[in-house]
Formats: sequence, structure tokens, C-alpha cells
Amino acid sequence: MCLTSSIRPRHSLTGAVVFALLSGTAGTVPLAQQGAPSPAVRATQLDVTVVSKEGRPYDGLGPSQFAVSVDGKPRRVLWVRQVSRGPGATAEAVRRQSGRTDVLEFAAEPARNVLLVIDEYSIPPGGEKAAMQAAVALVDRLGLDDRVAVMRVPVGRDSRLDLTTERPEVRAALRQIVGRAVTTGARPADPFGNDRLGAAADDPTRATGDPDRTSAERERPPTETASVRPVGDELPVQNGLLPSLLGVIGSLRESPGRKVVAVFSAGVQTPTGQGPVGPGVDDVARAAAASRTAVYVFGLQGGRDDPDRPMDVGALERLARASGGTFASLGKNADKTVEKIVPELSGTYVVGVEPLASDSDGKRHAVRVEVPGLPVSVRSHSWYGARTDPADVVPPAEAPPAGAAPAQTGVTIADSASGGRKPSGGAGDAEAAAREVELQRVLARAVDYVTGFQREYSMLVAEEHYSQRARGERQELKSDLLLVKMPGTEGWVSFRDVFEVNGRPVRDREERLKKLFLDSSPEAQAQMRSIKDESARYNIGQVVRNINVPLFPMQFLDPNDVWRCRFRLVGTKDVAGVSAVKVAWTETSRPTVVRLNEKDDIAAGGTFLIDAASGAVVGTTLQFTFPGDRGSIEFVVNYERDATLGMWVPAEMTEVFTVQRTAGVDRQIAIDARATYSRFRRFQVKTEEDVKIKK
Repeated sequence: MCLTSSIRPRHSLTGAVVFALLSGTAGTVPLAQQGAPSPAVRATQLDVTVVSKEGRPYDGLGPSQFAVSVDGKPRRVLWVRQVSRGPGATAEAVRRQSGRTDVLEFAAEPARNVLLVIDEYSIPPGGEKAAMQAAVALVDRLGLDDRVAVMRVPVGRDSRLDLTTERPEVRAALRQIVGRAVTTGARPADPFGNDRLGAAADDPTRATGDPDRTSAERERPPTETASVRPVGDELPVQNGLLPSLLGVIGSLRESPGRKVVAVFSAGVQTPTGQGPVGPGVDDVARAAAASRTAVYVFGLQGGRDDPDRPMDVGALERLARASGGTFASLGKNADKTVEKIVPELSGTYVVGVEPLASDSDGKRHAVRVEVPGLPVSVRSHSWYGARTDPADVVPPAEAPPAGAAPAQTGVTIADSASGGRKPSGGAGDAEAAAREVELQRVLARAVDYVTGFQREYSMLVAEEHYSQRARGERQELKSDLLLVKMPGTEGWVSFRDVFEVNGRPVRDREERLKKLFLDSSPEAQAQMRSIKDESARYNIGQVVRNINVPLFPMQFLDPNDVWRCRFRLVGTKDVAGVSAVKVAWTETSRPTVVRLNEKDDIAAGGTFLIDAASGAVVGTTLQFTFPGDRGSIEFVVNYERDATLGMWVPAEMTEVFTVQRTAGVDRQIAIDARATYSRFRRFQVKTEEDVKIKK
């Protein structure tokens, strides 16, 4: 028997792109049915997150369900835009189009902008690990297309932050965290040698109150001070958490879309006996509202015990609430704390309220947003101004027909758990409909993940040790597993290039790799096919196969192939601390991706283990059953996180071929194989001009 899959022509994907923090980035893209009205009525816009009791974004709210007041006076809500964010966002927005009205529309932000701010002045020397682990836990739950930057406070001279999809860069930046908290009686050293913090705190001319603040606010302990020096178009030199946040949030104002700033700190410094000496919580919160930034604060264990300069963690709690975010204290299990926050980053509302002339008078206006009568939590900015963001209002895009899966917009699976049937009503049907929605959401995120995975794994090589046993035979293979995309080829070009068989070298390893990576000619692509067939020749057993590579099952989550299958939720499983959703699938389309004896259809099936937050595929099972009950073959791939790459990579693949021994039910194992993977590395053969990665 022969199981084969070929490389078919398909559009290729581009490589990873690095986005500068101070340059424009893609914002919200409304999606609507062609010809439908759009709530493009000019209004003052508010970003609002509504979270259910389970901690998930609450769907389906319209203008009549929001109550908004500005400076204590009710304000009419004109329209609402529900925005899906992160992996699977586009597909989810498309799925919701049936609920669109003239005052409710749906939009998508497929790539989120997330800035990690590490307050080194609140971290004790030696306590860097806790902050790094918490920050890494957050990064690990984001999508591969989400753009991330790291800012360490204090901000140094000539600093520049780049939002990037390159996870190794992000992890490298987090490894540079240094605890700078001082002990009793010590004054925090100025990294620039001028002791600006102490000088500012001792300057009585700076102890002036803000007349716009209430008496209660003026009585709160003052916060940190800092000297700010512009550095061309780059970030200002700053010293202190709140001033640093004010500077970086201000720089985000020109970038469209909603931004998330995640702060890891034990609190802001409050010199006792002094008046306000720098920007306060309300200043930062107001800047956050103007730049569409939500601040999420993760409280660390305090590192400063100086009674003259206590740490005010309450200020950070107020900042989180006032900016539309939340505050969470980090305990021993940072992963669990972070996991509770991640779901609410996947959805938000933009609420358009009736504008008044006073909105643009330059003064502070307090805003309050509620959803009366529902058991939900509402997060929004406490301050706002006349923000209209006309760039968010673009001509509506046509929604694809039900069941279509265009690569440009994600995937809508009409034929999934319900087989495309509409619920007939009743409690059971409502539960089934909810499961269908959850399945659609998980699949959409997984499809986006696979697309990003292709990009991130371009030019990657792993070493494979593959041990096969079949009816007394044994074969030990060592190979380079290539995860590479060549021009003119479809999704995955994943195959093994065997360099050692039973301890004997069979080719020149390095020279062959260089030729494969450097040469994109048609001849090189033909050589790839030849190598794929040649490597399959080393397989032993009754089944001739070229699909026994660990990444092959992901092809059924490729945007161009996912429509071939029917999916259903079957449970959850813990994988390295991640509660992964288990999705069973069966290939239903013909012709099938894999052919039996190069001419007959043979349907694939199996399971995927998917991280519901990021869409990451953390485990796969691929199965084929041969006609006439002649046996079955199963491939199981287990994944693990690679600390250097910051991604999930194959760790082990097992392969078992079971055949029928007699006419009865007795079966025997004809092939038993196990492969392990190590030394994942990027094959560095491009010139410096071709690889432009900001450091």
C-alpha cells in the first residue's frame, strides 16, 4: 500500500514584518454585508470592554443596552461597533454579520499591539525571574500575528521600541530585566548620573496642586518624578513609572486601533511629605483615553522597604480602572493569573455617543459607561475627549458566503459539529448553538495560527532521530527536518532530508541544505520533490508513505484546506499547563489530500489539541483506515514550547500501523516507530540586506 501527498501550486506567504512603535500600524477593519447601511454617523467614540461572569467578552450588545454619562449627565448612544480582536478576529466578525443593523456593525483587529512595561525600580535585585515569567506567560498566550514590544523602566537614552511579531526578540528583551529596587535608607540611583529623581523631589517649587482635581485626589500621596528629554523622533529619556507611561502612551496616539499596555510593577514611588511632583494617575489615564490604550497592571511582590519612599500599589489599581483595564496581583502561579486576563483581550466595543461642543474644549471630562440589568463587568476609560478616528470608518467589505473559506479573511465552517443544520429551538439546541459558536471561534484562531506558524517557521531546520521497527526489521534514521516555503508552492513544504542511516552517513549534509535554501529555481523545487521521495525510500514496513512528517496534519487547518473537514468539540486536555481544547475532525471532501496507491481516495481523520486563547496547535493525531478492514495507521505528534524560539514545536511523533491477522478481530502491529526532535534553528544563509530584524 502507498500513502502519498504531493506539493501543489499555491500562493506563497511573505515573511515576518517588524513594525516600529512610532510608525502607523493597521487599525480596525469594519466588515459588513455589501450594500448594508453603516453606523458612520459622526460621534464621540468610547472603547468599552464588557466581560461576562466567566471572564469572556460579552457578545451581542446594541446601543439601547449601554448607559453613558459625561460629567454626570446622560449622553445618547448613537451606534455600537463590536470589534473582534486577535487570532480568528476576521472570521468571527464575518460570522456575526447576520446581526448587523443600521446602528450596530462588526469589525476586526486581527493583529493586536501589546506593550510590556517592566518597572525595574520596583523589582528587588534577584527578583527578576518572577517578572520575566509573568511577562512570558502573557506573550505565550498571544497570537503569532500580535505585535509586541518591551519597555524597561527606567527608559535609557536613545531608546526605541519596536512592535514585532518575532518572539525570540521579545524573549531576549525580557531576559535583560534587572532589579533596581533600593533598600532602607538608600535613594534610587539615577542611571544617567544626575540623580534627577531626588533633585525633583526636594524642589519645593514643584509642590503645586492641580486645581482640576478633587480635594480627595489632592490628598493622595504624590507619585514619582522624572526628567524628560526628547531624543529626536524616539522615546524621551525618562525616570519613573508614571512619567514613562505618560511618554510612551502619548507616542501611541498616532497609531490607529486599540492598544494594550501591560505593566509589571510593585507600585509607584511616593516620597513622603511632598506635594505632587510629576504626572499623576489621572494624567496617564487621560493620555490613555486619547490614544485608545488600555492599561493592565500585574502587581509584583514589593521590592522597596524604604519608609521615606513607600510603594503605592493603589495608584496602579486606580490607573488600571481609569484606563479601561484591570489590576491583578501575581502570586506563585503567574500563568493562572495571566490566563484569566487574556480572554478579555479578544473583544471590545466602540460606542459612538452624541457629540457636544464641550467635548473639544480641552478640559477633562469624566465618563461613566454601564450596561444595566446584566451580570457583567464593564471596563472603559474614566476620561475622554473628542475622538472620532475617521480612519476607522472605511467602505464595508463584502462578507463571503456561508461555508466559504477564503484565505484573505479567515474561515467560516458551516459544516462543523452540526453538519450545517440549523438549531430548531429549545434549551438543548441553545446549548448546541453555544458549542457551535465556541467551535467556530477555536477553529478560526487555529487557522490564523497555522498561517502565522508557516511564516515563523520559514527557513527553520530541526534534527530528527527516527527509529522504525517492522516485523523484525529495524531502521535508525537521522535527518534534517526542513520547514521551508519555496516560491510557487502551497502552505507546508515539510519533509525530512536523511543524512544518516543506521549510523552510516549517506550524503553531505551542510552543502545540500545550502543549495536547498539558497536556490529557488524550478530545478531546486524539483530537487525538493526528489528528496521527499528519496527520504520516503528509507521507511520500512508494508506501507510506502511520504506523509510521516510531524507537521503534515496541520495542512487540514490551512485556510485553503480546512473546508474539506467536519469538526466537533470532544473535551479538553492539559498540555504543559495549557488547558487545550480537543477537536475531532474527519475529511469529507473529494478528492482527498492523501491518495492510496497514487489513485484512490482515502479519508483522513484525527484530533487537534488547540490553545483556545492563541489558537496554537499543541498536539495532533492523524489516522487512516484502509478499505476492506485491512488495517489502520495512526500518527501522534506531541508538542512543547521552545524557550529560545518562544513557540510550540514538535517534540515527539509516534507511528503505529495495525493490520488484521485473521478473519477474526485479532490484530497485530506491523509498524511501530518513534521520532524525536531537537536543535531547532534558523538556517542563516541569507545576506544581511535580506534579513532586516531590528534589535
